[in-house]
This record gives sequence, structure tokens and C-alpha cells, in this order.
Amino acid sequence: MRQSEFDQINAGLDRAEFAIEELRKKAVDLRRKRDLAKTREEIAALNLDAAGLKRQLRKIGDAVHTGNPAPHLRLVSDIE
Repeated sequence: MRQSEFDQINAGLDRAEFAIEELRKKAVDLRRKRDLAKTREEIAALNLDAAGLKRQLRKIGDAVHTGNPAPHLRLVSDIE
């Protein structure tokens, strides 16, 4: 049986919400590690990890259109 468009949108939003929560956990962990970092090299490595998290968050943000009353997902290529 084919999922309705509404069900597909809800499933996609659920996946996006899960992904955002995972990114939030990683960001909290990175901040904790950065607070404990002692060398510039450690901080630089953690900043690089943080930049990767920002890219992932940007991909999620680009995929979710909120400009209309019913938020919907736009397909985003994995190779962007």
C-alpha cells in the first residue's frame, strides 16, 4: 500500500527531528571537549568537527521548507 503524501512528509520530518537531536547531542559533547582542551591543536581539531556538524545542520535546514503553512521536505542529494 502506498503511503499518502502527508504520511511521507511526517516520516521525513520525524527523521529530520531525530537527526537534529543527534546533532544537538554531538554539539554538547564537542563543547564539553572544547572546554577541557588544553592545546591549540586540540581546539583546532574540535573546531573542525564543529564545522562538520554545521554543514550537516545546514543540509537539514535546506531540506525543510517552512515558507508556507504546511512545512514540507525537499529532496537533497547526498553528494552535495
